[in-house]
Amino acid sequence: MSSLQPQKSSLRRSVSALGAALLLLGCGYRPARFRAAPPLLVVADEQPIPRPDRSIFIPEFYEASVYVGRELTKALDPRHAVEALDVNAVDEVPASSWFRQAAFIDKPLLGYRRVGPPSLPWRVTSEVAASETPDAQVVIDARGTRYEVVPDDPKRPGMKSGASAAASRILYALGYHTAEVHVVTTPSGERFTATRWPSEEDLGPTAKSGVREDDPNDRFDHRDRRSLRGLKLAAAWLDLATLPPRVFRDVYVGRPNQGHVEHRLVGIDGALGVRHYEDDVAWLKDANRENSNFFLRVFSLGLSPKPAAFAPEPLLPGLGLYEPFVVAENFSLSPPFAPADRMRAGDAYWMAKRIASIPERVLGRAVLSSKLPPLSQHTLMQLLLLRRAQVVAWGYGLVSPLEPGLVSPPNPKTGALARLQFVDLAVASRMADRRLSSYQVRFLDGENRPIGPSVILTSSTAVVKVELPASSVLADYVVVAVTARRAGRALPFAVQLHLRRRQGALVLVGVQHD
Repeated sequence: MSSLQPQKSSLRRSVSALGAALLLLGCGYRPARFRAAPPLLVVADEQPIPRPDRSIFIPEFYEASVYVGRELTKALDPRHAVEALDVNAVDEVPASSWFRQAAFIDKPLLGYRRVGPPSLPWRVTSEVAASETPDAQVVIDARGTRYEVVPDDPKRPGMKSGASAAASRILYALGYHTAEVHVVTTPSGERFTATRWPSEEDLGPTAKSGVREDDPNDRFDHRDRRSLRGLKLAAAWLDLATLPPRVFRDVYVGRPNQGHVEHRLVGIDGALGVRHYEDDVAWLKDANRENSNFFLRVFSLGLSPKPAAFAPEPLLPGLGLYEPFVVAENFSLSPPFAPADRMRAGDAYWMAKRIASIPERVLGRAVLSSKLPPLSQHTLMQLLLLRRAQVVAWGYGLVSPLEPGLVSPPNPKTGALARLQFVDLAVASRMADRRLSSYQVRFLDGENRPIGPSVILTSSTAVVKVELPASSVLADYVVVAVTARRAGRALPFAVQLHLRRRQGALVLVGVQHD
């Protein structure tokens, strides 16, 4: 097994967590070094285990943890978040029970549709909805397949069901294990969100921190998984203002004692402005709403007039309050989401790459699944594209958004030195002007010592070529640190490309973005 990205050691890290990190990552130090081995693409966290017990969720304990314990922890432990632990040598998240596949696949929706929509008529059961989604009912369709169905608001037909179907497919395209969601219209004209759940044995909500003690495959603190940290940026794109505990579910996949735990996203019913619409309606109906001005409330002895409230007005039928503009930096989740609190620049950049990689045709298929009127579908598509550009641009601006390409060996006949190519994703996507972009390049050895003079490069395209210094032919380990500059201003982090000599030639063995 090749190593994952090396991590900083920490005296405060528990012995068990450190042992797990060493098992997968290898011992890391600064400056980081990478082995000359292919990057890990799949994490073997599907080893057979006995079926764990269903987790017990206590709302009061959860609220105390996220609102009180979180603040105490932040106050007593001022350390910056550690680097993500579920990352391989090339700064990507390998496939696992948490994440479906490596980045930039050609068919991101392949496998989403497993059983299809329910066949009518269905029979409503007395079972309690496993996903704990509000207003959900468990039904058995004409084939005998179980679904959870949620009716649309009669005053806003299509809004909740359309958003759930589209958001579920988009999150699946990003790489998450999501439940299959379909929009169903009954012969009477009533619209439902139909979710294929539970498809396996539901073990209850996934913990947002720590590990699942009865799952030996679960080795990293959930707060330190990039796949969860990066969800904050995806939530900003989809205007998913809340990620309540019920959304993340553990399921047991496989036969007893031969299966494993997989982590799913279920009940994404507040995306694309739906939650904002519902919150505004609730505020309008709240007879006890109070003015947000604390001093006004105090000095008026609680007799200050009730603040004005206005009926929300979405753009078109079936759409929520999905605004065209988003400030990703200021986006927050309520209740607080522990992994999002620890999102680093590299985590946001990784998610920005994944968001940008979804083809428009795939977004179009997700929007079509909403079964909204054509004009509403067209508007939703344009809003998705507009917000996507904003969150991706923000993510690309947190680091030097450079992806390595080929390493060309030196040519003794022509005297050409070894050369490295990389692609500036911001320039390639026209989010940055190549004419205003330059790149400061530093050449270091494995101990962070210079092995050649730094250079400033420009390029007429998004592809930038770097010639390694002549002294690199004597080095067994070379680090090329490249800082992108826009209009003369350096971006916050350099990308570090780690090269190691193998069979006489330097090969790329590692990448770090923050």
